[in-house]
Amino acid sequence: MNNKKNILAPFTAVVALSLLLLIGPTSMSMNAFATTNTANQGIGQSQSSTQLGVCVSGTGTLFSCNNLNAQNQANSGNNAAAQQGGSGSGSGGNAANQAIGQAQSSNQNALCVSGTGTFVSCNNLNAQNQQNSGNNALAQQGGSGSGSGNSANQGIGQSQSSNQNSGVVSGGSTSGSGNNVNAQNQTNTGSNAAVQSGGSGSGSGNSANQGIGQSQSSNQNSGVVSGGNTAGSGNNVNDQSQANSGNNAAGQQGGSGIGKGKGGNSANQGIGQSQSSNQNAQCVSGGNTADSCNNTSTQNQANSGNNAAGQQGGSGKGGNSANQGIGQSQSSNQNAQCVSGGNTADSCNNTSTQNQANSGNNAAGQQGGSGKGGNSANQGIGQSQSSNQNAQCVAGGSLSNSCSNTNTQNQQNSGNNAAAQSGGSGKGGNSASQGIGQSQSSNQNAQCVSGKDAVVSCDNENFQNQVNSGNNALGQQ
Repeated sequence: MNNKKNILAPFTAVVALSLLLLIGPTSMSMNAFATTNTANQGIGQSQSSTQLGVCVSGTGTLFSCNNLNAQNQANSGNNAAAQQGGSGSGSGGNAANQAIGQAQSSNQNALCVSGTGTFVSCNNLNAQNQQNSGNNALAQQGGSGSGSGNSANQGIGQSQSSNQNSGVVSGGSTSGSGNNVNAQNQTNTGSNAAVQSGGSGSGSGNSANQGIGQSQSSNQNSGVVSGGNTAGSGNNVNDQSQANSGNNAAGQQGGSGIGKGKGGNSANQGIGQSQSSNQNAQCVSGGNTADSCNNTSTQNQANSGNNAAGQQGGSGKGGNSANQGIGQSQSSNQNAQCVSGGNTADSCNNTSTQNQANSGNNAAGQQGGSGKGGNSANQGIGQSQSSNQNAQCVAGGSLSNSCSNTNTQNQQNSGNNAAAQSGGSGKGGNSASQGIGQSQSSNQNAQCVSGKDAVVSCDNENFQNQVNSGNNALGQQ
């Protein structure tokens, strides 16, 4: 295993890069004398929702103070730019910034205070969906003037955030109240594609930064205090799904100029998927507790996108540099607490399911120039899963099917790191760092106090599975 820092370094910049021009302006400018081209193109979709429901009733509360939010975003538009540098002095270089961004944010708060019973009230329901099939496409050709290098920054980003809080205080029984349900879905089939050809002036190296990022965050908090029985209340359900089949593709050819830049190419490419879920449920019941204060989280990530770079150094100091990373990260924190004066059944259970599948590859082909043509490639594929579960039950009566923790973690990688390096005719040393890493972490704590029997309660179950068929392949000359 290579240096972990080298593996994970490209991942951290993915989301920041991909959201660079989230709501960016669309502009096109050209200097007729300096013949320098600059293009800033952005497609952005943003949705924000804030919902607050407060109910105070001297008697019963029925079908009240529920929050429902549905957000949908679909983009099939493309950013396309073609740039050709001129022959002017101090010029000829091209710069392009292209981004497609989708952002959704939802905040829901519900509070019910009822003198008698509460029925199907103070529930939060949120559904967020994002689909992008748009591409960032760029072709750049440097001019014959100085500074004729090309620069490309391309990003595709999807971001979803959900915060849900529900509180129910009832003098009587609570039924079907104070539940939080969150569903987040992200699908991207768009690609970042860049073709760069350096000019004949000085500083004719090419630089490409390309990122595809998907981020989901969910925070759920429910609190139920009932003087009577609690049934079907205070449950948190979270479902997060991410699917990416978009690619980062860069083709770079250094120029023939000399001076700073010297025909070398630089490519930074990253694909990142991140999911975070925090769930807290607390039930206090004077009577029995049934089917309440359970936390359920399902997280799924699938990536089939590739990072591909083809680099040919120029006739100057034509060394190439490629940093490529594919990263998947999942985090789940669950806390459940039940205090019941009577019996507790099917309550305060934590269930977490995390699944990661990657079939994307990191591929780099590098050919050094005729000067100091050394090549450098850093390639990493990483999968990380973390789960923390805490359950506590105190019942004056019996405990049945309560306060159990179940965690399932699955990781599958069939992606490869492949690098082919051919040094130049000068000091043509090659450097390659390649790593594939899988990490799983699980912490479970369960505590039960029962005045009577405890049946199938306070069990901890953990299932972890890792499968890797990916290869690190390297050819150096």
